[in-house]
Amino acid sequence: MTNRTALWPILLTVLIVVGMAVPVVALSPSASEATTSETTETTAAASPQSPQNNSSVNVTVGPQLSTVISVSSEDVQTGFGNTAFETSFENASEERRAEVLAERAEELRNYAESIREDYEEATEAFEDGELTKSEYAQRLATLNARATNLLDSYEQFTKRAATVSTDELDAADVDQPALNRSVENLSRVTGPGTSALLKQFTGEAEGEIELETENGLSIEVESEDGERSREFERPRDDDDSISVSETNALETARAALSTTDGGDWVLTESETDRDEGSYEFAFSLRNAANVTGEAEVSVDGSSGRIFLLEEEIEVDDDETDRDLTIVVADGTPGPNEQVTLQVLANGNPVANSTVYLNDQQVGTTDANGTVEVTLPLSEEVELRAQSDDSEAELDIEFDEEISEKLTVDAILEDETVTVAVTYDGDSVKNASVTANERAVGATNSDGTVAFTIDTNETEELELEIAKEGFETERTYIVQDGDLTQEDNDEDES
Repeated sequence: MTNRTALWPILLTVLIVVGMAVPVVALSPSASEATTSETTETTAAASPQSPQNNSSVNVTVGPQLSTVISVSSEDVQTGFGNTAFETSFENASEERRAEVLAERAEELRNYAESIREDYEEATEAFEDGELTKSEYAQRLATLNARATNLLDSYEQFTKRAATVSTDELDAADVDQPALNRSVENLSRVTGPGTSALLKQFTGEAEGEIELETENGLSIEVESEDGERSREFERPRDDDDSISVSETNALETARAALSTTDGGDWVLTESETDRDEGSYEFAFSLRNAANVTGEAEVSVDGSSGRIFLLEEEIEVDDDETDRDLTIVVADGTPGPNEQVTLQVLANGNPVANSTVYLNDQQVGTTDANGTVEVTLPLSEEVELRAQSDDSEAELDIEFDEEISEKLTVDAILEDETVTVAVTYDGDSVKNASVTANERAVGATNSDGTVAFTIDTNETEELELEIAKEGFETERTYIVQDGDLTQEDNDEDES
């Protein structure tokens, strides 16, 4: 359960002991001011002269109290449900446990579907003018609480399901893929924006709320202590191809992030989803005074427009507990790409930190905590930084076929063979080359290596090119002083 659970019994006790009027005074400057605020909001919502494009949302005491009661009730029911499931699973026989899981999976899936349906109904009601903007925001806040509880139950279910064999789960018709899909469909009410709305509507935080529904849902919340949450989702086109470069997509994503005093958004992860035709980027906010931040941005690969953004900036009250971190400070991660890594501790650069690439030492950070690294030709990279007793790790996965962008050219002139290796148009240096099982050298900074052969004695030339776990082969026929490529074996990484 989340931290808010401890808050609800206290607030409910106040409601029961002293009645409804006292919490109104406790949550607002005065009862009369609360009443005036609620009346003003209701009048503004009903008045035809009210500006319909005003994105501000006012959180008054009445909605706060009703949200607390509603969410508290959901928390209690979730607690009972989780306890009942845990008891049933523990007391069940080995044969019966899969059936208990099947029943629980169906319960959770139905609950997830009910949350999704409630979201769609609330959105439709708001768009039809049946709900005010504040009422709609309150619905979203409550749905976030329900979805958060569901995720807790889902995590409990997943841990228990992992202890039962797949055959037993299949025999009991445990439809976990369907449950996974239902949980994933709750993304619109589990982001940082709706989470921040919940804090506002339960009195845990105070601040300003901006909510827009034109061209997709957009939520921005800034609390008085400086914390900020943003999220929006925009409709996409029907083209799932990728025509926009990753560099341009990254620039678009970075430009959409909030600006902070002295802070920099650094790329921590990037992925190309070719099935969906999109780029996915993750960022961390570094070097900002007293705040930390995380953000995820999705860019459409055909239009180059952002269709999903989630950003959260939090006040860093205790920097002593922060761990050493390693981030991509410059460059776009990809096979054979050169990037600048930066090692930070408490937001400050760490000099003389040792950096490892796939467990091989590749450099030491300078005074700015940075080091340049050329990433290998592989589908995933493991980066590690070590400074004194602290250590940080960064794993990057590349969703692309290396063979699609790898080019190997071989030219024979006067018994000298020159091999050129490029990846996506860039030279690949330090790739080892073997010719007919004889090591002939490694490619230089131009991505080439040259060696001699006896054309009178050589009828076939087999080349093996390898670099950092990636291997590819090319076979050529040697005839009349020229090379003719015969076939390409499958690349291996």
